[in-house]
Order: sequence, then C-alpha cells, then structure tokens
Amino acid sequence: MSVVDEIKQKLDIVDLVSQTVKLRKSGRSYAGLCPFHSNTRTPAFYLFPETQTWHCFGACGMGGDIFTFVMKRDNVDFGDAMRMLAERAGVTLHRDPQQDSNTKRLIEINRTAAEYYHYQLKHHAEAERVRTYLGKRQINAWAIDSFEIGYALNSYNALLEHLRSKGFSVSEIESAGLLVSNEEGRVRDRFRGRLMFPIRNRRGEYTAFGARAMSDDQQPKYLNSPDSPIFSKSDTLYGLDAAKNPIREANLAVLVEGYTDVVVAHQAGFKNVVASLGTALTEKQLSQLSRLTKRYALALDADEAGAAATERGLNLARQALSYKNAPVPVGPGLIVFKERLDAELLIVEMPPGRDPDEVILQDPEAWRVLVSSATPLLDYYFNVQARDLDLTTAQGKSELAKRLLPIIAQVKDNMQREHYAQELARRTRSDERMILEQLSALDKSDAPMRVKQSARELPTKPTAARYDEYLLVLALRDPTLLAEIEFLRADDFDQPDTRAIYDAMLEYNARAVAFDVDEFIEGLDEIARDAGERLREASKRIQFNPNEAPRELKAAAYRLRLQRYQTELTQLRYLLTEAPQDEQQELTRRVFQVSGLVAQTKRALDARTVPKPTSQR
Repeated sequence: MSVVDEIKQKLDIVDLVSQTVKLRKSGRSYAGLCPFHSNTRTPAFYLFPETQTWHCFGACGMGGDIFTFVMKRDNVDFGDAMRMLAERAGVTLHRDPQQDSNTKRLIEINRTAAEYYHYQLKHHAEAERVRTYLGKRQINAWAIDSFEIGYALNSYNALLEHLRSKGFSVSEIESAGLLVSNEEGRVRDRFRGRLMFPIRNRRGEYTAFGARAMSDDQQPKYLNSPDSPIFSKSDTLYGLDAAKNPIREANLAVLVEGYTDVVVAHQAGFKNVVASLGTALTEKQLSQLSRLTKRYALALDADEAGAAATERGLNLARQALSYKNAPVPVGPGLIVFKERLDAELLIVEMPPGRDPDEVILQDPEAWRVLVSSATPLLDYYFNVQARDLDLTTAQGKSELAKRLLPIIAQVKDNMQREHYAQELARRTRSDERMILEQLSALDKSDAPMRVKQSARELPTKPTAARYDEYLLVLALRDPTLLAEIEFLRADDFDQPDTRAIYDAMLEYNARAVAFDVDEFIEGLDEIARDAGERLREASKRIQFNPNEAPRELKAAAYRLRLQRYQTELTQLRYLLTEAPQDEQQELTRRVFQVSGLVAQTKRALDARTVPKPTSQR
C-alpha cells in the first residue's frame, strides 16, 4: 500500500472539509457553499463519503480528493499537502534509525513472550486442562510447535515479571500491547488464563497475539492484541508466514475465519490456508495475497454472520483485486492500458453448522473436494441475490434482473458474459435477447457499476485504466509532444501524484530552453520523485512509432478527460436522486452540460484514436 493510500485510509474527507466548509447532509452525500469561488446562494460543493472525493458543480468546476482539497485550500504543492496530511494521519513518510530500532525491540518482546507462553503450555501444571482441550480438538504436537501455541497463566503479572527479567522496560512491554493499566496507572498482564496464538507477519516476525478464553466467564471469547507500531489487525493474515510459499505453489489462497481453522488445515497438509482476524476481510489483507496469487477462495463459518462476511469480503475483493491495467498492443510499437479481469474469486460453501477445522478433521478428502469445487463469484452472487425472491412472480423476476444485470455488465470476457446472460434468462424464464439488450443499454450509461440501485448507493467503478500514467510515460519519452495536449488541465488527473508531476512538467517546459528529463525528475519534490522515477524508467522501455506518437498521446489525453467527465456525470445523476427540490434545477442543468462535454470528448477521441492493426494473412 502506498503512502497516499495509507493516508486516505486513515483520514475521512468529511471530517477534514467540515473544518473549513459548513456542510449539511444531502442523502448519502454532503453539500455546502464552495470555498474556492464566490457563491452565497446555492450549494454547489458536494462531498461523496463512499469514494472520499469532492466536486464543485458550480462556477469553478474543481474536484478531487483530500490532497487536492488541501492543496487548493492552503495554496500548497503536493509535497506540502502530503506532509500536512501525513502528520494529521500519524503516517511516517520516512523512517528513521530510531524508529527501526524501536520496531525491532517490540518484535523481540513479542517473540520472547511467545516463547514464554509456549513453555507454560507444555510444562506448567495450570495448563493441563488446556493441553486436554487441544487434544480433544485433535491439534497435535507438530502443530503446537509449528505455530508456537501457548498458554497465559491466570496471573496478574507473570508475563510482566518474566519480560522484566529479560531486560525489557514496563513502557516497552506496554507499547507491545502486552499490558493494560487501570485508572491508578497500575499495570498488569493483558492476557490471563487464555490459550495463546502468536501472530507473525509475512516475514515471520512476532507482532501480536490472539487469545482464546478457556472458561465461560471470560469475555470476549477471542481477544486480540491492540494495534501497535508493529501490528494492525486490518493489515494482518494469520498463518501467512507459513502459507506464502504453498499459496504461490498452489496458485490459490484459501481464507478461513479462525486460528484453529488455519492450524488444523496446515496440520492436515492444506498449507495454503490463512485467516482474517475476525470475519471482516480487508483490502490490505487482500493486497498482501495479490503478490502471491490471483485466485482466492473464501471459506468462512457456515452461520449467518459468516455468510454476511463472505458476501462483504467478496464485494471488497471484487473492488480491490478484480481489475488490473494491462498493456495491450494496438499498433506497431504502440500500447494502451486496458482493464482486464485479474482475479478468480471463489466461495467454499460450508456444510450447515460445520466449520473448516471440523470438516478437515472428520474427512480431509471432503475438504479437498469442497475447495476444488468452490463456486465462482458470479455463481455465488446469483444464488445469494435470489434467496429472498419468489421467482414465480413477475416482481421477483424483475428484482433479480435489477440486482444481477449490473454485475453481469462488469464481465469483460464475452463468452462468460453470454453464459451469465443465459443463466439469468433461464432463472427468470425470459428471452435471452431481452437480457442482452438490457446489458447493451447498461453499457451505454454509467449504470453498470450500480450494484444495488434500490439502496441508492453511490456508484463506484473498478480501478480505471491508468491513462494518467500512460500519458506521462509517453510525454517523458518525448517531451516535445506536450505541445499536442495543451488543452489538458491538471484537474483532469484524479490521482495527486500524477497530477503533481503533470503540473511540474508544464511549469518546467515553459521555462526551460530544452526539456532535460533527468533534470526534471531531480527537481521534483521528494514526495513526487518516487513516482516520477518509476514513470521515467517505464518511458525508457516503451517502444512506439514516432509518426503515431502524437495521435496516441492525444488519445490518452482525451481518454483521461472523458474519464473525468463520466465520473462527474455519475456523481450528478446520483445527487439528483436525493437532492432537495431547490437544487434539482441547477443539477439538471449541469447534467445536460456535462453530457454535452462527454459527447464532445468522445467525438474528439474517435477522431484521434490509433486504428486497430489489420489482420495479417
């Protein structure tokens, strides 16, 4: 995860902007008077919490994210905005030696604690009942040692005294999340009388613990270490250090819910299994797995909470992982970036009332069959969306089509798309041609990404093709081409780093006698320089026909502008469904205006798009 993404994740745009702009709730968005142009009559400034973006539909027409807002509000560049927001979010831009030393110290404390807990489990008389419990759960000695499972004595300070004897201070132990303090400031062990599962990061470093209660009066049943400088629950997958190579070898990551699910799976030889720490799967966790495989199977507990978490997890996975920007040849020496499906998302449908570890222990082959026959994402969605509908009625059929057509519209592979259109026609007993016509209509609007129209959710699109990066790569390869796209504005870029680079490129080009790419990159703010260096290296590798380059650069510029207008149009249509009556007229006027800009940009793009190569005989 980039620093930009980390900052965005930790800060909320509504909290940030409300300190400057008086906002009022407008449906699921927020409205106010734009701070960047004179307007005292009609709110034209809107915030979209779902996408963490803002846009003014009034005179200035500006928009962006938290970075652009701070840049325009405080009249600072991207680097300064990054530093200001990083400080607000508690994100460190550059690690220092002292911080690295503190990190190693905290990891060492957790490692020492894990060894202590593990020893107590194997040798202390108090842990006899826990050893009996593990035996009943059929967790063997290999698994106990491999995962270094342990036991926390039911004592207020047993671990504290042990760690102090090893030279660790109370403040260090507390920073590692192993102590709690009362109102008088007295500290005691956080974990007492619990079965302990050490949590290790991808590199096998000890960062935290998961603790299971061993009696009914202990609450909660599972207790995790708090977030610390070395641990974030939302970033972590239990068992990833042991599973990373098996996941790569199997080209499949199986995600379960509990610690024992992972332990039993590995014990039985299914070592490509990891667990989220709780039922909610996060984008950070999926991002870690994306480095190992593009195939994911979710096998959460077969109860209502698990089923709901499965659907949430798959929604997140589809947004976070399902699209990538792949270079696609479009002519001699020319490429563009297009969206391609980049993940196979599966669901392991558990038998009613059975958890993964129970299935594995009773019949390992049954587990193997469940995973190998996991249901593809769309098939699962078909089943889930139809559960509460009566498909013998016209209303039920219509509702199912409303729910599933936007999902099918996201399928890029024509054969798969046709297959699911046929399946929807079969389930609703409809004419397949009618389904295909409705899909075609969706393709011509912004509706394809509106998964639940009835819920009036703000439409969100999968990560768009990186026309911004491709354009900059072309421009860095031949800066003289910048004259071909003088119409392009920095506001057409929706990412703060590429926007900053394009702005700096225009400024440099205006004052320099000749464009020296290396000098330009060195002159960038240190915050933007990393992105600039990456794009410069990409520009050295790209091959293109100089005669086609101007047209290709213009095409990329118009695609970028079209992307901006289409996003704005989607936002406007969404606002029209919830805006007060007094704002409807202005929003409708803006819809017509932006629709015209979309059509105009499409015509310009059609006139400049590089033609597809003819087939060779």
